[in-house]
Amino acid sequence: MKHEGENQRLIRETAYLSIFSVSLQGLGLLLNVFLTRRLGTASVGVFALIGSFYGLAAVLSGGSGFIASSRLISEELGCGGNPNRVFQYALRFCLTLSSIFCLILCIFAPWIVTVRSIAQTGATAFTIRLLSISLPIAAVSACLKGRCYAYHRVYIPAISESIEFLIRAGVMAFCAVFCIPSGRMSILTAFGLSMLAGQGAATLFLASIRVRKEACKRECKISFRGYILTVLPIIGNACLVSLLSTANDALVPLTLLQFGNSTEEALSQFGEFEAIIIPTLFFPSVIQCCMSGLLVPELSHARSANDHNGIRRLTQRVLEQTASFSFYIVLLLILFGEIIGSFLGGDAFAGKILRCMGPVVPFIYLEIIMEGILRGLGKQNFSSLNYLAEYVVRISVLLICVPLFGFYGIVASYMACNLSGNAVRLFFVLRLTGLKPEWKRILVYPLFSLILSWQFTQLLLWIFGGKSWSPTIYFAVFAVLCGLLDLFLLRVISELGTTHSKSATPLTT
Repeated sequence: MKHEGENQRLIRETAYLSIFSVSLQGLGLLLNVFLTRRLGTASVGVFALIGSFYGLAAVLSGGSGFIASSRLISEELGCGGNPNRVFQYALRFCLTLSSIFCLILCIFAPWIVTVRSIAQTGATAFTIRLLSISLPIAAVSACLKGRCYAYHRVYIPAISESIEFLIRAGVMAFCAVFCIPSGRMSILTAFGLSMLAGQGAATLFLASIRVRKEACKRECKISFRGYILTVLPIIGNACLVSLLSTANDALVPLTLLQFGNSTEEALSQFGEFEAIIIPTLFFPSVIQCCMSGLLVPELSHARSANDHNGIRRLTQRVLEQTASFSFYIVLLLILFGEIIGSFLGGDAFAGKILRCMGPVVPFIYLEIIMEGILRGLGKQNFSSLNYLAEYVVRISVLLICVPLFGFYGIVASYMACNLSGNAVRLFFVLRLTGLKPEWKRILVYPLFSLILSWQFTQLLLWIFGGKSWSPTIYFAVFAVLCGLLDLFLLRVISELGTTHSKSATPLTT
């Protein structure tokens, strides 16, 4: 009964987060569309590039406050220690680290803006200093969110993220309409103000919420030195991934310049990629993110109980669901890439790239699921090593292909790292769990069901004169009908397959 109650709580919390995540991702996509139409794709490219550098600074200075707080406070609660003291450790460490970085950035801001990749964004010393002030605020916010997760108050961080986004988006939209076009404010100053306002408001909200009901005076099970030794590997892994990601983003405009593009063209294509193409590919993955979050506690419990068959059954089931959903998204991108790109403010080029990158979607969604499985099985070290290998592949292909083929080299680098990295993840998970996949349920059934649904939906819309509708309405109706029919047919086909086999083939130990 206890485990059932915990599972119900996890499902309920995941549902809350899913609602907030879908809403915020949808609003974020609309904000990108607005900024693209208002300021142009080159300006959005500037936002993306400076945002990447800001993200790196936040990871380097934040001390992994969220992960450290949520994990170590939870452990302290579990062993009957003093979680308040652990939170004080996290706050002290993260504030100290972020304040040092803030001071360094303020002092060396004039030199930082001379770095070529940053200089291309038009950043000034004032912009760097403005963004650096928000680093300690972001560190405090991360610790407060981690504490909420440890006490199972997950809706509080979700609300704070909503507040942060709404204020940040409001400030950015106001500046884009009234300040930037008139020349009263630069693009990056507006970016810095929006980040500072959003994070400041979110942190004030989090600080005003009382998470625990009473003070705790028990002895803490971990010392401050032990806290630092525990979080250092976590910080190292996060910094490595963020550093490689930022280096990859910084190299994109440089390699496009080597291909022969002007600075304006390079930033414009990069902005279109970051504002339209990548969000479109990842927007449906909210479902996979929720599923991945559920996998961690489920697999951790099964592993502690030595329930190897349960692990294999769960892995088989999520592989089937991921394959079915990702194939459906691939079909929509291949058939309607131009319509989706145009609707989101892009041009024919964005639609063409969406169609080209459609086949990589199953590997993107597979990565999300595989990472949840690896965390649930306690294999974070392998995950970090695999990320390192992925970025080595991505950056290598980027440096070779973009100067030769232009923007299509970026597509090649993205596809190469996803294909190689997730093939390795899948191989490792199958070997780790001992699962012998039922490929007909993972690949054959979903593909057969999707093809039938696709053809029947097209026939149905042709009968009702769908070709005379506007492209957007045709796409929306097709997506809904095809999706519902695919779900129905896949369930029927799966049940028929189970019925014809007298019983499901047992998964051997």
